[in-house]
This record gives sequence, structure tokens and C-alpha cells, in this order.
Amino acid sequence: MRNMYLLFTVVIILFSSCENEFHVNAEWEETTVVYGLLDASLDTQYIKINKAFLGDTSASVMAQYADSVNYDPSNLEIKLHDLASNSSIILDDILMNKDPFDPNGNLGVFSVDSNIIYRALTPSGFLKDNRMYMLEIKNRISGNEVFASTEVISSFIFTTNLNSKFPFYKDDSDWLDSNYRSKTIQWNKVENGFIYELDVRFNYYENGELKHLIWGQGLVTFAGSGEMSTTLEGAKFFNFLSKELENPAFQGTRIFKDIDLVMTVGTEELNTYIQVNEPVSGIVQQRPDFTNINNGIGIFSSRYTYSQFGIDLTSDTKEYLIEKLGRNFQ
Repeated sequence: MRNMYLLFTVVIILFSSCENEFHVNAEWEETTVVYGLLDASLDTQYIKINKAFLGDTSASVMAQYADSVNYDPSNLEIKLHDLASNSSIILDDILMNKDPFDPNGNLGVFSVDSNIIYRALTPSGFLKDNRMYMLEIKNRISGNEVFASTEVISSFIFTTNLNSKFPFYKDDSDWLDSNYRSKTIQWNKVENGFIYELDVRFNYYENGELKHLIWGQGLVTFAGSGEMSTTLEGAKFFNFLSKELENPAFQGTRIFKDIDLVMTVGTEELNTYIQVNEPVSGIVQQRPDFTNINNGIGIFSSRYTYSQFGIDLTSDTKEYLIEKLGRNFQ
């Protein structure tokens, strides 16, 4: 009799379970996604503000609709506050063109029909060292409020003398190991600067049209003390040009113009965000979450961009481009 009672109980549970719907999606909760880096070297700041979305349709399908990821700009009140001077700037919204393809040439997932960016026009001197800046986002409809704050980087300078020509090659028969030369670029840590990324921009004319190539040097992280540096190696410089300009079908001419050094400096928070979002390569696939957005997710931090333009190459280096690189330089 006891066995029959247990069987009857199990049948009731099974049939009653079939009558209940199982909801995968929890009740929607407003989540604001923010990506913004203040740059004191620019007079305009751009902040990307979206909303997370939830629905019964596939996420890849919903992402194709602008309404799924964009707020109605008229519903948002966005301000950038200088907490030291108690002054504020109101951000407006603009539409910016967005490439529908990713760097690998694949069609992206998210809608590009309405790429809304929020803009702050910052007058000279508004962004300064040793001041805290707060981003405030308020949804006028829901009342939801989001905050984030950061200090800024407002200066940078190279300590290496960049007035002399860069020697990546020296035609010297007495040099036993190699005729390739290197150039070391040095600088000191700046206030709030933790990571430094140097790009060498190679400017040249191709059939009369000005073009450029970017030779990236990778991140250099502040180690705690001392002067910082990175070395531009001549052999790697020519290997980069040889690879980037490899085109068997090219029949025109190229003429070297000059090179620029572009240094981008980032905060320690930005470095943490970059590290957390690097591709997972180990056995453990979990990654820690990182955000400095209060009542939202994303990153609000600072960077600074400094450029040194019009650096020339030595005559031996330019002669190598013409005579030995094999890429139609004249």
C-alpha cells in the first residue's frame, strides 16, 4: 500500500510540473553600459552609452536592432562634472559612422544603423592633473542614475632628443655583427600615467598619394621607478615595411616623407580593464569581472595622446629603402 502511495505522489508531481512554464529570462532590469576615456590632449570627449538587452529572441538577432542597444537620447541627461571647481559640461548626442565589418572582415553582430555617441566639448584647461571628474547619467523616464569618476592625464614629453635623424641602418664595413642600428626612445612617468604605448607612423607617397603605416611597439607598464624606454630595432623596422608593402602586382613608385612618434598614455584602471578583457588562453575559462561604473558596467577612465611629427631618417637608412628593401622606393 505504501508503494502505491509513493507512486501516486510521483505521478501527481510529474503532471503538476508539466502545467508550469519554465522561464529562462528573469525580469528585465535596466543596465547601463558605459565606455569612455577622457583625453586632455583633445578638445572633444566622446562617451559610448548603451543599454543591456533581454528578450526571448536570440541575442544575435536582437543586437541587429538599434532600439535593443540604444537609449532614446532625449530620455538621458548626461553631465561631466569637474568636482574641484564645481563646474559641469552637458553632453549632446551625435551619430558617427561605424564599420559594419570587424578587423577580420567578418560582418559584425551589432546594429550600425544608429551608432549614437555622446559628446562633450571641453575647453582648454578644463581637464587638469590632480582633479577628479565625474560622469553622471540620469534616465529621465525611469529615474535610473549611473555615476563614474576618474582622474586625468594632462601632459607627456619624451626625454630623448628627437631633433636628430633616426639611424636604422649604417653602411659601415667595420661593423662586425650587423649594419642595422637601433634607436632608444625614453620618457619619464607622468601623473596618473601607468601604461604607455608607442606607435611609429611611417609616412610615404605612393604614386603621389600620401599614405602611412603604423608600426606598433606594444604596451610598456610602469615598474615602480626609473626612466621608461622602448627600443626601435632597425632589423624589425625594415621587416615591418617589407611585410606591409608586399604586393607583387604593385608597379608604381614610393617616396619616403617622414615618421611620427605617437605615444598614448593610460591609467592603471585602464590597464586592469585591458588585462581582464584579454582572450582567455588557459584551461580555466572564467575571467574576473571589472567595472568602475556605479550602477552600470564598463569603463570610465583617462588617456593622453602625444605626437612628435616630422622625424627624418639618416641618408644610409633612406638609401637602404631605395636600394635594398625592394619595395619601389625612389
